[in-house]
Amino acid sequence: AVAAFIEEKLGSKYTEGRSVDFAKSYQEASPSTPIFFILSPGVDPLKDVETLGKKLGFTSDNGNFHNVSLGQGQEVVAEEAMDVSASQGHWVVLQNIHL
Repeated sequence: AVAAFIEEKLGSKYTEGRSVDFAKSYQEASPSTPIFFILSPGVDPLKDVETLGKKLGFTSDNGNFHNVSLGQGQEVVAEEAMDVSASQGHWVVLQNIHL
């Protein structure tokens, strides 16, 4: 009911899902300006991040792309990934930061 009201009063652009081109977001970021994704259910930008990372030479296989899913006991892993990435210019993806 709320979505229908918003669509009627403000237009459908406020109720439709939209995606952002990660490559464009990356261009606007910097080593001191991280990118945060606030996700809706069913949305996972990881593939876009991995695809751009691969084009730029950041992969898990190269050891310069770190993907940490937070949860029990992962704080130390995340901190280590961020420390090494900050000093060596790697990429870090922290998932489930609400945990």
